[in-house]
Amino acid sequence: MKNVTICYIGGGSKNWAQKYFSDLVLQDKICGTMRLYDIDKSMAKVNKRYFEKLMKNNQGKVNTEWKVEVYTDIDSALKGVDIVIISILPYKMINMYHDVHHAEKYGIYQPVGDTVGVGGYSRALRTLGSYKFFATKIKENCPNAWVINYTNPMSMCTNALFFTFPEIKAFGCCHEVFAIQSMICDVYDMYNALDNEGKKCFMNSDLKGTIEALKKTNYSFNHFESYHPDLDRHNIDTTIQGINHFTFIGDAKYKDLDLIPIYKAFMSMHQEYTKRNLVRFDLYKTHGMFGGARDRHLAEFVPETYLPLNKSDYNYEHGFILTTVRSRMINDIVTKIKLKFKTYCPFVKLKPKKSDEEGTILLTALLGLGDFTSNVNTLNRGQAPDLPLGTAVESNARFTKDHIEPMNCGEIKDKFIHDRVYLHALNQKEFVEAYNRQDKEALRKIFKRDPEVSRLPSDKQDKLFDELIHLNRKCLADWLLK
Repeated sequence: MKNVTICYIGGGSKNWAQKYFSDLVLQDKICGTMRLYDIDKSMAKVNKRYFEKLMKNNQGKVNTEWKVEVYTDIDSALKGVDIVIISILPYKMINMYHDVHHAEKYGIYQPVGDTVGVGGYSRALRTLGSYKFFATKIKENCPNAWVINYTNPMSMCTNALFFTFPEIKAFGCCHEVFAIQSMICDVYDMYNALDNEGKKCFMNSDLKGTIEALKKTNYSFNHFESYHPDLDRHNIDTTIQGINHFTFIGDAKYKDLDLIPIYKAFMSMHQEYTKRNLVRFDLYKTHGMFGGARDRHLAEFVPETYLPLNKSDYNYEHGFILTTVRSRMINDIVTKIKLKFKTYCPFVKLKPKKSDEEGTILLTALLGLGDFTSNVNTLNRGQAPDLPLGTAVESNARFTKDHIEPMNCGEIKDKFIHDRVYLHALNQKEFVEAYNRQDKEALRKIFKRDPEVSRLPSDKQDKLFDELIHLNRKCLADWLLK
């Protein structure tokens, strides 16, 4: 078992951290020290207690041992560590509220608002400075550490790390692709359970015949909605193209079987069955490419089609609803209360549960304890040959000892999808560059050419940009306020 030291920036996390702790205690290849660093020291202390209780409650069951420490000084937290994890909420929930909801006065409604569009660029303005700071501190204290970023906007945060410290060993992790891979597996499970006549109905997109044939099995037509397939998603090979949250699945194979025709046949039946026009399926109908992220993210990259101005009620007609930040705020309070109760109540026993995240698997691969292939966000060095070089793109990569080798994902075949991915990738690259040279007017220009914003008259684009800066002024760099 290999002994490592991990620094978790954002160690006061109230949700994701607990999943990560469970994954760490359930694997049997690494052990060591977890350093929790957070500006909210009280929540970092809660997580220290939670992690320790998790191990204590499961003595004899956990596969590894960890020492947990809380740090308030980032230099001390990072000094000499092997791994750095960054998962932060940039400032407060009220700032997220401004990102997502302020633009509604201009008729712009966002289902997520953390990657592109109004919300993505507003969030980036108060996040990029922190990432420049993190990269500087990593260079000073642990230049050889592997750095895993989980914070959105994923692409711009990853770009910011490399811009400040070009030699940094960093990459971004996102689980969006996992859900679509699981959906493909669910669909294949359904198909594979059918008899020969049922399979013919399925491949002919005969919904009535398929549903009748499924009565002879343990499956129902909506089985896929569970996203808990019998076939493990790691057993299928998928080609991933695009940028974070605007990814596409080019190929999907199980052994020598091409799963795309099966997925395509299912797509038509699904629309007939649910009467919903899922974004990922609609993109295939229109452009011949299957979306590799969930609908609420994909929609924000093509807002003119899926997020028309002044439309505030979706009711899942495109596979998603608008997630209000008010609901997130309430959930944040409830989650904090529940976490503290589980941590400090002596009658509550904590049980580790393996998540679907791959962070611990990737770490063991980088430490030389077993190679692994997964999707990754890292700078384009040619693995996406038709996208801008030097900006974060998402593709598969092979993780081996102290090395990540991105796999060539080929060119994006459809012109519209290619041009739209290219536009967003270039915007994300140039936004980080403009931020680092403190060029406010260049930031404004990039903000205005985002497809979500560019639908507004020019004067309203400028007004919206200035208003977002004013609303978030307490947590922005001084030069942005001039």
